[in-house]
Amino acid sequence: MNKSENLHYADQLHDLFAQVGKKFFGLLKNGEHARLSLSAEQTQFTRVSRGKVRQSGNVTDAVLKVQFISSVHSVCEIAVPFVPESGDLNSLAGELLARVRAQAEGVPQDPYVNLPLQKSSSETVFKGQILPAGEVVSSLLGGLQSGDDLVGLYAGGTTISGLADSAGTNHWFSSDTFFIDYSLWLENGRAVKSGYAGREWVQKDYLETVKKARGDLQILNRPVKVLRPAEYRVFLAPSATSELLNMFSWGALSEGSLQRNDSPLCAVRKGEKQFSKKFSLRENYGLGMSPRFTAEGELSPEAVPLIENGRFVQALCSARTAKEYGALSNGSSSESLRTPEIAGGELQAADALKSLGTGLYLSDLHYLNWSDMIHGRVTGMTRYGCVWVEDGQPVGPIQDMRFDETIFRAFGSELVALTRETEIIPETSTYVRRAFGGARVPGMLLERFNFTL
Repeated sequence: MNKSENLHYADQLHDLFAQVGKKFFGLLKNGEHARLSLSAEQTQFTRVSRGKVRQSGNVTDAVLKVQFISSVHSVCEIAVPFVPESGDLNSLAGELLARVRAQAEGVPQDPYVNLPLQKSSSETVFKGQILPAGEVVSSLLGGLQSGDDLVGLYAGGTTISGLADSAGTNHWFSSDTFFIDYSLWLENGRAVKSGYAGREWVQKDYLETVKKARGDLQILNRPVKVLRPAEYRVFLAPSATSELLNMFSWGALSEGSLQRNDSPLCAVRKGEKQFSKKFSLRENYGLGMSPRFTAEGELSPEAVPLIENGRFVQALCSARTAKEYGALSNGSSSESLRTPEIAGGELQAADALKSLGTGLYLSDLHYLNWSDMIHGRVTGMTRYGCVWVEDGQPVGPIQDMRFDETIFRAFGSELVALTRETEIIPETSTYVRRAFGGARVPGMLLERFNFTL
């Protein structure tokens, strides 16, 4: 797969999507509304295990989704495969409309459906320098040493999203991106997790991540440090920061949850609790990892400030929630973070262990969940290369521990510093298709972090 092939495929889909929309919307009767959305990708996938390629191939896939709203506001949705060789577009449009009309007859009225009444448009294309298919294997394995047991997945190519509606809205998004999500393993079963992501592949930058992971792996050969449950000074690497940030998508920043008083940020909006002045969070669609428009055709601002210097600015609000509660929508259909960015601080990443002093370096966290959602309390486990540090020097790996901590302490009272450097942590889900989204985050130094087991 090369760059010209990606552009050709994207151009084909762009033209075909516009043609189908024109024919489909032309068949609607008075009082009927509809939306067409497109999700597509052309991606090179390569799986590596024990430092060797086990599977490699290209996936070209597109799905057309139809949302039909009848004259009595009954809503029906269907999804079908969509290919440039779709044949007779008149027949395709007619068949799709007949199907959704028939299914909508048995669906009750939806009082909060967001009707497509206003026309808007956008076209955003992020071009990148993705590895050609013929260079993927040599690039991934070329810098490995004979003893490197690397296990991971590379995915690189173009992801596409389109939306059109009966009011005349037309939105298009395509982005050239890649990621490699990998781990280096020891024979004793311990591993260091790492990755590399972006829009322009730079071989030396990828190899630098492997070199660092290889160095971190040697520390895991040392005796395991068993710690008792207590509060410890910790440094969260960007991947661990990203996992903790994900909890804000579980109802915390949702306007609907705030309106129902079941969000932990209710106290923040009321001024009863606050975050650290060092903490600023926004949605940044300029990162090119997610389209600005929603499935309802709303167009979000390119940047949506959520928390500025610890102060609550706004929640994520969908058109549906806005209609139900009389709030102001900012184009977040899911009311969860899609492309978040935490502003960096003043700490040099190279000085992280020195600044930590004695405590825990947490490279990764997993199995996170609310243990007390209303009070913002999160539980989870340490994972992979988490190590005990003394006087700025790594001593050895720790036995996995469970933590139970609040977001108000982690992003508030216990936050000592954020790294100046930030990293892109991509969404690596490939179920059904390569997912949009990801985060750009710094590392975090915390004075205290509570471990319970």
